[in-house]
Amino acid sequence: MTNSKLDADSKIKREKDKPSRPASRTFGCRRLFAAACLALGLVCVVPLVLTSPELHWHIDNYVQPPIITPAPASKESDMIAFICDKYDEYPRDRLFILSSDGSGLRQINRHHFKTYGGISWSPDGTWFVLSAKNIAFNLWGNSRSEIYRVRFDGLESRRLTYNHFDGSFPHWSDDDDSITFLSYKRIHQISVNGDEISRTDNPHILPRYRAHPFAWSSDNQKYAFASYYTVAYGRNPDGSDLQELEKMKHRIERIEWSSNNEQILYYDRHDKLVVYNVKTKTEDISLNMDVIRDARWSPDGNWIAILGQAEYVESGIYLYLLDVQTNDIQTVSFDDIRVLRSISWSPDSEWIAFSDYDYSFGAEKKYIGRMFKIRRDGTDLQQLKELDCRIWETSWSPK
Repeated sequence: MTNSKLDADSKIKREKDKPSRPASRTFGCRRLFAAACLALGLVCVVPLVLTSPELHWHIDNYVQPPIITPAPASKESDMIAFICDKYDEYPRDRLFILSSDGSGLRQINRHHFKTYGGISWSPDGTWFVLSAKNIAFNLWGNSRSEIYRVRFDGLESRRLTYNHFDGSFPHWSDDDDSITFLSYKRIHQISVNGDEISRTDNPHILPRYRAHPFAWSSDNQKYAFASYYTVAYGRNPDGSDLQELEKMKHRIERIEWSSNNEQILYYDRHDKLVVYNVKTKTEDISLNMDVIRDARWSPDGNWIAILGQAEYVESGIYLYLLDVQTNDIQTVSFDDIRVLRSISWSPDSEWIAFSDYDYSFGAEKKYIGRMFKIRRDGTDLQQLKELDCRIWETSWSPK
């Protein structure tokens, strides 16, 4: 046996005789650190990818089956669109339409992971736009409100915007050519198919104000908004002609333009309702109330329907009808309707739709909501529907 072979055998024997030592932890720690970094990267990147407007645009246009427009449906009556807030389901919002005679109730949203708001009808009453937020991807607040166009019968729905910021306060123009909405520091105008027409930066407005609520005139030539206690309005979207009105005592809840685009209706929840004339720069109406839940112009501009309390009582919200020309106000009370929620006028200004709700404290906790309509003179009260939800954002179609 050669010396080299003896040396090799001796080396192997020595290696076997060495006492066992624990394996080095360096490699295991590196793998654990790399896995943690990868997991953290996925947690940070995946929400951005899933909520990417560009990704959703490609999915809607190239991945999903093409939208086949159904045949035009016959519209036999006016429609009332509303949002149903469910207590025992998440997310709570459901989108419904209902014929003005109480028939034909239909849930028209197909996606149960959206919240809705800001319904605005097309002039012919065939379509409406609204903002919708997909909360299925609401990771770290990355989900955004987008603008959707929906046919009145729910058979066709189309997403119009793919923005990096919330889209809100959509308004379908009276000429049926465009849709205007607010998104971050810009006023956007798009076609009814979603093609962008214009986008205006507003450096004079949004850095200074929290522009909520926001309202457009029917001709899309004027806008008005509130920042907590202050109302401002203007004609130029860049804010160069912005005019501020007298501050209110409480946060302003709603702003609405009159049908002739010369008056602004606004109110706070616990003080008063004001009608300001932008032409004469005076307050045409200043109505003190203890509670104001909702207030809407009639389409003909002659009436304002108000849900609220003129004087403080322990409970109950009442319907008030204010004559804009004479400032006379009529109170409509009901025996078994106490908590009125949302209101909307018929297109002929003859009927008012409104909702109420109650809450069941029994074994099955739920809201109980009812939809009513009543004539402008306070007669002929009719219950249209009862649902297990809280009805709000009531919007009567123009035709």
